[in-house]
Amino acid sequence: MGKRGPAAKPVELKVLEGNRGKRPVAVNLDSTFRPEAGMPTVPKGLSPGARKVWKRLGTELLRYNLISVVHSDLFEELCETVSDVKDLRHAIRSKQNLLRSEGKDPMGAFQVLTPNGMPQQHPLYQILKSERQMMLTLLAKFGLSPSEQANVTTAIRAQLQLFEGDGGDKPKDAQPAAAAGAPKGFADFD
Repeated sequence: MGKRGPAAKPVELKVLEGNRGKRPVAVNLDSTFRPEAGMPTVPKGLSPGARKVWKRLGTELLRYNLISVVHSDLFEELCETVSDVKDLRHAIRSKQNLLRSEGKDPMGAFQVLTPNGMPQQHPLYQILKSERQMMLTLLAKFGLSPSEQANVTTAIRAQLQLFEGDGGDKPKDAQPAAAAGAPKGFADFD
């Protein structure tokens, strides 16, 4: 069972909003756990379908600094679940195609008859529903559902200079050679 009430706001957001609730805010920004962004190594026991998901989804999560080595077990579970959902969907679609080729109703792939002749949901469909729910839960943990995207904070490790010049200490041209190609503001990021 999840936490009750609205999701907690990050301290940074509370500070930016100006403490509208007039409650004391702990302004210790270093207390928030933000692991270093990085791609975990691919586990050896990962299924072939999950490997494809790992490569496709992992590169995107890394691109936005939303994955870390400490997330490897949870990410492995997400990849396996996405792969299982695809496999279950394909199995049901195959059953529907078989029924269509026999001239029967393809919706019969979603039900079976009990020994006493009563229709019930097909076990594959029941498993598919539970796996989909697990997949949606895991996707939300990585901020990959539309409703969770508003709560995502990326692990940005570099602080950009907000104003040109460095407080008047150095001339504008005296930047180090390594920082010459560094971004100067948000518009420089792709």
